[in-house]
Amino acid sequence: MKKLFTLFALVIAVVMTSCEKEVDLGYPTSVTFTADGGEKIVTGVEPFTDAHIHDYNSGDQGSVMPSEGDVDIEVFKWLKIEYVAHSTELKIVAEPNSSGKSRKLHIELHSGPEYHVVEVKQE
Repeated sequence: MKKLFTLFALVIAVVMTSCEKEVDLGYPTSVTFTADGGEKIVTGVEPFTDAHIHDYNSGDQGSVMPSEGDVDIEVFKWLKIEYVAHSTELKIVAEPNSSGKSRKLHIELHSGPEYHVVEVKQE
């Protein structure tokens, strides 16, 4: 019984340490675009390895596009991101919004088991 308990405790410890954790990597938590769209460059303190666009309402996620040299690109709905892995800079490009309704997506910047979320809103 003692061996079973030790094994169970070890499994729980591994699971808990492998979980991702949201942290502040020094990037803004929110970026807003006008209905005209455009592009913005955001910078942070800690470098990130990869970034992904998410629609938390639907659970959908962006698609990674072919890289242009060292630049990784992801596009989802009306938003595009470009970045170089292990950098502290992210380029965010929003298409014009002619719907008359505000819209929102989230970008997750990952650095190992840690991540930072940037909420992107557009009028």
